[in-house]
Amino acid sequence: MSTKVFISDIHLSDTTTGDHNITLNTLRGFWNDIERDVFDAGGHEKLELVVLGDFIDIIRSTRWKGKMQPWADKKIIKVTVDAIVNDILEKNKPVFDELKYYKKELGTTLTYVMGNHDRLINSEGYDDIRKKIQVALGHEPTGEKFPWTYPAGDLPIYAAHGNDYDVYNMTINIENPEGDALNPLGDAIVTLLINVYPQKVYDLQNDKNIFEKLQEIDNLRPSSIAPFWIHYVSQERRDLKNILQEQWESLLEVFSGKPFVSKWAEKHWDDYFKLKKGLDCLTSTSMAKLYEKFSGFFNQEDLYAKQAMDRISRTCDYVLFGHTHESYAQLLDVRNGKEKYYINTGTWRKRIVPSKYKKDDIVFGSQRSVDYVLFTIDDARPNEIKEFQLWNGTINA
Repeated sequence: MSTKVFISDIHLSDTTTGDHNITLNTLRGFWNDIERDVFDAGGHEKLELVVLGDFIDIIRSTRWKGKMQPWADKKIIKVTVDAIVNDILEKNKPVFDELKYYKKELGTTLTYVMGNHDRLINSEGYDDIRKKIQVALGHEPTGEKFPWTYPAGDLPIYAAHGNDYDVYNMTINIENPEGDALNPLGDAIVTLLINVYPQKVYDLQNDKNIFEKLQEIDNLRPSSIAPFWIHYVSQERRDLKNILQEQWESLLEVFSGKPFVSKWAEKHWDDYFKLKKGLDCLTSTSMAKLYEKFSGFFNQEDLYAKQAMDRISRTCDYVLFGHTHESYAQLLDVRNGKEKYYINTGTWRKRIVPSKYKKDDIVFGSQRSVDYVLFTIDDARPNEIKEFQLWNGTINA
């Protein structure tokens, strides 16, 4: 037998938007959790660890400023991407060294699939950047591009990051699959709003506590609920309410005026209109009612399950996505006695989560997650998956 373990959305960053990186102890704790299943199925050499996107987060960095943005010419922004990658590798060296140990010393196979926040790594002409990452992970430094979907071979699994089913973060280049990925609007939401908003408020009001809470926008999913979090934070310092609102509106004006955003809006007007209504709602006098109205728009799981349903076929029994940061398993169908599932791999990040049921007010909680999906493969029966396990480690402390 053998095992395949899928994880995603670890979002290792350069810490310029806050230090949300995982620790070495987190990685080792996960490794200890899977060891029994791994040994029962043949040991480390028969284990494949698959990182299903958004592992190295190139977008969450304050290095993106002015005309130096992720959607600019790839040749021009390469210096920024390189600097961010260097910082991420340095600040997360213990984690990379541990992963390299698993591969080089224990014989574990390590597969890295691209997501929307690490997609720039796969840009044309970025071979040298990819080589650095390959060396850090214990791979041969070939400079070859990382895969966009998991190469499952004959196994009845389809696995991808899942962002291509999110219109705001779609990167698939249908016209030129071998070329650079498309630039998603989500990049602009992050670099023009989320990355810079905490500092703009802090520059006007030297409140470290509020600054750190606004940095938690980084841990919201989806990012479009940011205005509701800002409103929630403002209840702690009502004297800052006007400043919080004015600075958000100022950044929204810059965001809306960018040619990249305008061009995206022309192609996706209905989707842009929904997003803009959500981002504008900080001006609403009844945030709770507005949240209730938009809650269906913010809920992504049903959408992903429906997309997974389209992927299910006679040869595919399991569809895996990440991206939403919500670990989840949903039975889709049963055909000839075979159960077919959509599974979301969750995240290893802290999550700021809103209550879905409180109607008279908006409240948020904090959870830290370590989620993974483990498949046990019966090697004696080709293409046969013996079982899967979805483990959701949620910590509230």
